[in-house]
Amino acid sequence: MSKEWHKSEEFQRCCREFHDACARQPCGKNVDEAKEVLELIKPYIAEKMAGQGIFELKRFEHRGSTYEGVKIAKSPTDQDLEFDVMFVMTGGRDLECHDMGLDGFAKLKLKSNAKPRELFQKTKEKDTSYISAIKTKNLFYSHLVGCKLEEFRKDFKGTCITCKLFYHGPAIKVDVYRGQEKFFSLDLSPLFDLSGEPGKEEMYVSKAKKKGSNDIQWLRSYSLDEKRKFDGMDRDNGCRKMVLRTMKAFVKSRSELSWLTSQHLKTALFRTIDAQQSWKQEEFSQRFMDTLGTLEECLDKRTMPSYFQPGTDLFENYKEETMEATKCRSCRLSNNGPLMTKLLSSSISKWKPANSVSQIV
Repeated sequence: MSKEWHKSEEFQRCCREFHDACARQPCGKNVDEAKEVLELIKPYIAEKMAGQGIFELKRFEHRGSTYEGVKIAKSPTDQDLEFDVMFVMTGGRDLECHDMGLDGFAKLKLKSNAKPRELFQKTKEKDTSYISAIKTKNLFYSHLVGCKLEEFRKDFKGTCITCKLFYHGPAIKVDVYRGQEKFFSLDLSPLFDLSGEPGKEEMYVSKAKKKGSNDIQWLRSYSLDEKRKFDGMDRDNGCRKMVLRTMKAFVKSRSELSWLTSQHLKTALFRTIDAQQSWKQEEFSQRFMDTLGTLEECLDKRTMPSYFQPGTDLFENYKEETMEATKCRSCRLSNNGPLMTKLLSSSISKWKPANSVSQIV
């Protein structure tokens, strides 16, 4: 529930200054040009993967904050452009989901009438019909190495585009260079769609159960549902995406909140949108605090049901004491106007050096 100080001119101004300094989107021209370059790289990857066999591309799907309009620049001089691209593999309709956990992770098992694909033979768990997420990821990476992305060369507006491949967490990372300077990063993830029907996707992506963990499993992905929800979200000139970008920047600035993921923040936003009808620009500070309040309620209950699959809990793999400490800190902030204003203001001064306004457009 909004408090009177949430509506004050001083706090509204402070929130907007924090957003403009710390939660600005990357330059629109850079994003558009990066998307053009990405469309040059995708056919190269598709052709080279097809030439090696095993991984047959059904389609590429795009997801992530850059496409959703909620990406924030890393710093005034670093746009931190990144694209998440899913390599949807042919064969998803030969699989079925088993043993879905509260955390949304599941096992994928071959159907009894599954086609005898070489991909399945190479990625099955020993003496079972289950497909291993880590074997799939490792095999996918080895085939990307075989694509020889370091040999990719394309002229783009007078400069040469080149690529470097890395093994990076749950996804495969490709750094894309424009001349000698890094232009953007591309995260590639192998993914199965068990439905095969547009708009009714049942998608599973290989992902670590915890940040930095080597325990790679199949996670039910709702990234396309999220992207559809973000599409046109602020067509009424609302402040919903501003609120999420501000939440992301604020969480990043506070070490005690750093364990929260973008998935947690998106879910808090979606639930606040359902509860609040009006998202006018002049209500920005109120909606920001409302969203923080939604997050606080979930921390208090020690559960955050997935927005698209309420039977799973986004807090399932986190410690009780972590959530309690974060909830206490969040509660203290939401009830202390002067402290909240001070924290936002101090973050602005740390993030924004002299003349930074001219560096981010």
